[in-house]
Amino acid sequence: MNLFGGYKASKLKPQLKMAVTRFQIAANKKSALSKQQIREIATLLAEKPNPKEEKARIKAESLIRDDNTVEAYEILQLTCDLLAERINLITHSRECPPDLVSSVSTLIWASTMVDIPELIEV
Repeated sequence: MNLFGGYKASKLKPQLKMAVTRFQIAANKKSALSKQQIREIATLLAEKPNPKEEKARIKAESLIRDDNTVEAYEILQLTCDLLAERINLITHSRECPPDLVSSVSTLIWASTMVDIPELIEV
């Protein structure tokens, strides 16, 4: 499998490291928002005359979605770390090493799904 038109290792490694940092920032941001949402859900359910269960359910679904996004960010972060560490192996190969094909494919696919500009550059 050829890497599409080549790449520059001197640019790839810093881009991967910056993507890792962006993923950490995004995950921390979503985690902080999740804690706030948990408090809001508890407040909605604790209201005495009539708890607002439907609103709490909607917020809980959003909370679950955000939690899944944070987990996906962690997986992508680990994938970026792996490629950054193995950049020398990729550089010295004519083709992408077979054990890294799925990692490269994952990042290519995910680059269109997440708001991490460094991932698009990779």
